[in-house]
Amino acid sequence: MGVPAAYRPTGLGWLYGLSGKAVEALANVGHFLSFAYYAVRYAPQAMWRFRGQTIRTVTDLAWGRGAIIVGGGTALVMAVLGLAAGATVAIVAHGTLSMLDLGPVAGSVSSYAITREFAPLLAALGFAVQAGCRMTAEIGSMRISEEIDALEVVGVHSIAFVVSTRVIAGIITILPTFLIAILAAYLSSAVVVQTRGESAGAYNHYFNQFINFPDLVYATLKVAIFIIVVIVIHCYKGYFAAGGPEGVGVASGRAIRASLVAIVALDLVLTLIFWGFNSPFVFRG
Repeated sequence: MGVPAAYRPTGLGWLYGLSGKAVEALANVGHFLSFAYYAVRYAPQAMWRFRGQTIRTVTDLAWGRGAIIVGGGTALVMAVLGLAAGATVAIVAHGTLSMLDLGPVAGSVSSYAITREFAPLLAALGFAVQAGCRMTAEIGSMRISEEIDALEVVGVHSIAFVVSTRVIAGIITILPTFLIAILAAYLSSAVVVQTRGESAGAYNHYFNQFINFPDLVYATLKVAIFIIVVIVIHCYKGYFAAGGPEGVGVASGRAIRASLVAIVALDLVLTLIFWGFNSPFVFRG
């Protein structure tokens, strides 16, 4: 018995193609979310069962493998990014406010902008570029060389060993390195403003007026969420890499693109959640 041919009205072929792409996109999202679920679900197991692997990953992420730039860790990158961010904010803020004879008020801009936006964003971007791409390349190499298949053969849960250990290590690493970055940003901002002729007392007065502990907590939560998402994205792309060495390179490129978009989108959402649409800005002389 033959199968009747499917009839598609003339001129509506694009609609069927569009629906197929929509279904494929939803399937890809579901596949990624299931991967992320297992990566987080097996994190407690990885913390105890694969302690050695987790500790080695923490060391690798923080300090690298002896090199400063290539193969280096995130600690130096965070410090450099923090210094650059603080100096940039101070130059722009002081230059703009000086036109209104309000140069010392740059301290309030530094404490406000660096804490809430610049430090978390740059920390996440630096981690994605420095450590995230390396994760994709490492896991992709394990995939094409069948090391991940070998783990499954010997009874080791590959997601727990390969991905969950990196999630835990990333969280452990980012907390102190983020504090290094934000302190470096505060320091460079103060130095730049003072070298431009403002007094340290006036700068510190306005800086301390707007810095507060809840903002630091929210900023730390932001960067922790950023890092979890970045690690899962990069591990996902590497875990399902295919096509040999070229496929690993393609996976790394797609991972960094996806993680950058995710960081910016999450930053908008988390800023609205933590501080709302109308964040209070109380200014006192």
